[in-house]
Amino acid sequence: MNFLFSAADASLLKLAQALRAADYHFTTPTPATHERVNNRPQNRRARDLADVFGWSRTFAPEILPPHFWNLMREAEIVVPDGEDWRSQVRFATLDDDLFVHSSYPTTEADAVFFGPDTYRFAGTLKHFFAVGKSDVRRAVDIGCGASPGAILTA
Repeated sequence: MNFLFSAADASLLKLAQALRAADYHFTTPTPATHERVNNRPQNRRARDLADVFGWSRTFAPEILPPHFWNLMREAEIVVPDGEDWRSQVRFATLDDDLFVHSSYPTTEADAVFFGPDTYRFAGTLKHFFAVGKSDVRRAVDIGCGASPGAILTA
């Protein structure tokens, strides 16, 4: 397949590859857990990659390796937040896969969700295929967030 990426899309892909190379992992919790954990005083600002790309905390660019900051700017996913910055996307891991989805809180009408229901759905699909029902010839994954269903099915 030949996909055409914008420069911003190509930078987002490079950012995901850099996160993988840095052995980034993050399991997305429920929105209520996300809020509770982020409201702790010691968690107001990001200190590492998981804080920036998982917990959606504000950050100073200096906490990131320079190439991460540059890729975020090129991907057009970073916005000012007071004196700090915030990523407009998160990255979650499911097994060895990395998924990009909307930052917390997901308040936009077109937000892309990835959370506990996604992990349960993925577990159900894995079980379905493990018990020998792998004769699926067609599957549709429309409007399903970060598309882990389609990726696992493929």
